[in-house]
Amino acid sequence: MTSLLAKPTFASPRARAYANKLGIALDHFEGSGPNGRIIEQDVIHYTEKINSQIKDLTPTKKQHRKITPLAKNISNIQNISIEQVQGSGMDGKIVSADILIKVQQSNNITDKKKLRLAGIRKVIAKRMTDSKRNAPHVTLTVKTEATHLVNYRNVYMEKHKIKISFTDLFVKIVAESLRKHPIINVSLEEEMLTYHNDINIGIAVAREEGLIVPVIHNADQKSLEQISFDVKDKVNRARTRKLKRTDTENSRFTISNLGMYEVDAFTPVINQPESAILGIGRIIEDIIVENSQIRIGKTMVLSLSFDHRVMDGAPAAEFLGELKHFIENPEDILSLQN
Repeated sequence: MTSLLAKPTFASPRARAYANKLGIALDHFEGSGPNGRIIEQDVIHYTEKINSQIKDLTPTKKQHRKITPLAKNISNIQNISIEQVQGSGMDGKIVSADILIKVQQSNNITDKKKLRLAGIRKVIAKRMTDSKRNAPHVTLTVKTEATHLVNYRNVYMEKHKIKISFTDLFVKIVAESLRKHPIINVSLEEEMLTYHNDINIGIAVAREEGLIVPVIHNADQKSLEQISFDVKDKVNRARTRKLKRTDTENSRFTISNLGMYEVDAFTPVINQPESAILGIGRIIEDIIVENSQIRIGKTMVLSLSFDHRVMDGAPAAEFLGELKHFIENPEDILSLQN
């Protein structure tokens, strides 16, 4: 019988060493080196080919992934395959946080887009940039108790059988405060200060394409019920793009209320040529300390940004103090019979 190893094998030392390490015989190899010499790369290619064939012939068994019920529901809603998710729970169990991370990663990949700044968004960007560049903003903040204001609103709605918002109340309070502090009711245009007799309050309204500011004209001359009607009407028409030009003209002071978004405080940007703007934060349950006694009440934060070219800090602080007083004592300007 002829031996299978009778024919000498022409191979490099590295190829022999690698083949011996793997327990592979070289006698049936076809070398790719000079004169048909077997080189190390031939052995590597051979082992990769064999491993690939073994993998193809091996039946795949789907591994059962452990996942919490909440994570499973989120994955179904967001169409996330759990096979793509690395579990961070005990024994690799997939929890809701793992799915949410995968959702965020998917959004970052698929939802990235670029849009050229245009239309009303471009106009807003320019106006805000001009305002911050031209007007030296100073922002004063004060924390005020809102317990009495909340109670007043509830009693008023019960008595008059109508719904009024906190924005309605703030329009009335700001209007009365501006009447007592006319130095705030001023605009600056082309180095000319104009002190206004009319008190027109702008309300910042968020829309998908950007903010718009409808105006409640002569707010100091209107009842709370009239203000509430005007606010509802103009906010609704602002969001349905049905405002007239006159609805947004001649604003003297702007209110920006972010309380419904659970914002505590922020720094609003002045709506020029106005000289000030009031930022209103959310009303929260809080601890009140009064006369060394502790009680639970409602508080909120007011942020007044003003143009330091037009006024100094003292009159601005006095105006903010007036707002605080009226919020804490709404009965001083608001009547339940109003």
